[in-house]
Amino acid sequence: SAKLRCTIRRIDRCVGNGAGTVRRTACPGYTHCIDAGDTDMNGLVGVGDLLHCAARLETVDIPSSATPPNTPGTPGVVVTNPKLLAQFGPGADLNNARYTRFYAPSAGVEVQPDAILILVPGFEGGAGDFKILAENLIARMRRDHSLVVEVWGYDRRSSQLEDRAGIRIADGLGDPMVALDWLFGDDLGLTLDPALAAGPNRRAVFYNEQDDAAFIANWTPLVFTRDIDVVVTAAHGAAKNGNVFLGGHSAGTGFAARYAATDFNLSGVGPSVPGYEKLRGLVLLEGGGGSTAGGPATADTLDRIEAKFDGGLFGAVRDNQPRCVDGTTLCTVAAEATDCAGLHPPVCTEPTFAYSIVPGLLTPQILAAVEPPAIQARTDPDGGQIILQVDLGAPGNNAVASVPELATLAVLPQSTVSGGIGSFVDDDGLIASLASFVSTSVGAPGPVIGGLTTWLDRTEGPLPAGALPNNGPAPTSLPTSVWGQEKEATDIARLLTTFVAGGTNFTDWYFPSSGLGTTRGLPSLDSSALSIGRGRRDIENLTQAANIDVPVIGLGGSNGSARTPASFLAFAGSIGTCAAPSCDGSARVIDATNPNPAFPTFGDIGGGFEAHISEGFSHVDVLTAEDDADNDVLAPLASFLVRNLQ
Repeated sequence: SAKLRCTIRRIDRCVGNGAGTVRRTACPGYTHCIDAGDTDMNGLVGVGDLLHCAARLETVDIPSSATPPNTPGTPGVVVTNPKLLAQFGPGADLNNARYTRFYAPSAGVEVQPDAILILVPGFEGGAGDFKILAENLIARMRRDHSLVVEVWGYDRRSSQLEDRAGIRIADGLGDPMVALDWLFGDDLGLTLDPALAAGPNRRAVFYNEQDDAAFIANWTPLVFTRDIDVVVTAAHGAAKNGNVFLGGHSAGTGFAARYAATDFNLSGVGPSVPGYEKLRGLVLLEGGGGSTAGGPATADTLDRIEAKFDGGLFGAVRDNQPRCVDGTTLCTVAAEATDCAGLHPPVCTEPTFAYSIVPGLLTPQILAAVEPPAIQARTDPDGGQIILQVDLGAPGNNAVASVPELATLAVLPQSTVSGGIGSFVDDDGLIASLASFVSTSVGAPGPVIGGLTTWLDRTEGPLPAGALPNNGPAPTSLPTSVWGQEKEATDIARLLTTFVAGGTNFTDWYFPSSGLGTTRGLPSLDSSALSIGRGRRDIENLTQAANIDVPVIGLGGSNGSARTPASFLAFAGSIGTCAAPSCDGSARVIDATNPNPAFPTFGDIGGGFEAHISEGFSHVDVLTAEDDADNDVLAPLASFLVRNLQ
C-alpha cells in the first residue's frame, strides 16, 4: 500500500500543486521530493500526493591540520572580539574542514558508495550550489549504471563565520519571519521573536571587512588545500576501493587543480606526496582549473609574497593601513626601503578587505538575504510579496529600505519570491550582467498581479522571445563570446530549495579573498620559484602539476565562462600523460588548432582529457539544470565516473 511504502521509506507527506510540480516539501533531512508517478531508484512509485524523496544531506565538520596564525583555535590565540565570542564562545575554533554529504539510502539503509565526488564551489558559492547536480547525478548513476554515488559539497572554512543559528531555527519552523528577524531585526526595530529569545537569545552578527576577521589574511591557498585533503581522506575511508574524484565549479576548479598539483610533503625531505595520487579523476565545471604558464617570478614578487605571509598582510587588513612584514610598522610602497629598513624582506604590504566586498553590490548581508525568502518559498513561492519588501509596523519599514547594506536590492521590482529572486539571478537581468557568477537561466518575468511581478518558470509560457535569443554559431577563433540557442535550463522552484539546505547554503558570505591573494604573481599551478627556490614550502608547494596523471573532464556552458573546449586547454597543456586504466597513453591535446582554436582536439577517453559544452547554458546552469536532452553535463560526467572506478 502507499501508506506502507511511505513508512518503509521513512517519508513524510509531500504536497504537490496538482500539476506535477512540487511546491512544498516536508521530507525532513531530504533534499527534495520527486513528483508523484516518477519511479525512484528502488523501483517504488509515489501514489497520489504521497511522494518519495530523492536524496538526503548531512553537513560535517572535521578538524583540519592547517592551523594558520591569528586564527581562533590555533594554539596561543585568545579570542577577544565580542562578535566571535557571541557566535562561538571563548572556545572558538575555526580550524575545521566542512562538507555537506548528499546521499540516497536504499530502502532506508545506507550503502557504501561505489564512488564519492567532492566538489568545491566557486566565487561566493557554498555547498548548496551542488544540491541539484547531486540529486540528478545520484539518481542517474543508480538508474543507468546500478551504482551508488555520493556527492560531497565542500565549504571553505569561511562558511563557519556565517552566523546561521537563527536560520536553522527558522528552517525547522518553516517561518521566514524568524529568519528575517534573526538577520535584520535590529534594523527593522522588531521585538526579538520568542523562538530566538528561547535560545540563542540574540540576533546574527556580521563581521566587518577589516579587523573583525583579519585572520582571514592568513588563510592562504595552501590552507584550503590542506582543508580539502582532510575531506579527501574522509572520502577514502568511505568509498569502495578509494574511488574518490575531486572537482569544482568556476573558481572552485582552481582549488581542485591546486590540490592535485600540491606536494603534501612540506619538509622537502624524502619522496613527494602528490595530491593527484589520492584521486581517480578531476572534474572542471565552468572553470579552466589553472596552468603552469607565466613568466618566472621576479625577486620582488617573491619578496612581497613572503612579506604578506609573514605578517604584513594580516597587519594591513587589521589596521586598514600599509604595513611592513612585522605587521605593525607603518609604511608606503614608495618609501618602503626606508620605512621597512632592518626588516626582511624590506617591502610594504598595502591594505585590502579581509573578504570580498563590493560596496553597494556585494555584501554579507546581501548574500544572506536570500535565506528568509527561500523559507517563504516553501509555502508561498509566487503569490505574496517577497518578505524582504514587506513593510513591518510602519510604511517603508522593510528590509530593503531599512538595512543599508541591502540598498542595491531596491533596483528589483516589487515582486513575489520567485519574481524577486528570478530577477536577481536570471541571465537576462541587470544584476547578472554585473555579477556573472550568479547568472542562471530560470525563465522570465511574468505578469504583474496585485502590483507584484510574478515569474514564468521554464515550463510555463510561452516565454517572451527576448528570453530565448539565438546568439549565433559556435566560434572558431579566440577570444570567444556567448553563442548558440539560449536555453532556460534551470527550474526556479527547484533552485529555491538550494538557498537553505540544512547546515549549508548557496552562498559564501565571507569569500576569503585576502589570504587567497597571498601568492598572487606566481603561475597558478607552479610555486617552484618560491617553495624550492626560496625553501618556502610553508607558503605554497605547487610542484606536481606536470606529473598529474589522472583523467580529466571539462564541462562548460556556451553562455557561461567556459564557452568552448579551449577554456580547458591551458590546464591540459600543464599536466602529465594519463596513466589510468581507462587511458591508452594518447596525448592530452592532439591538436590545439584543429578543427579550430576555439574547439581544439583533445585526447578524449584514450588521452584522459575530454570537454563537453552545453549549448545555451549560463554559468550556474551547469550545476542546476534539469536532466533533459539539453543537458550535456550529467551523462558525460556519469560515464566518466563509471569508467574510472577501480
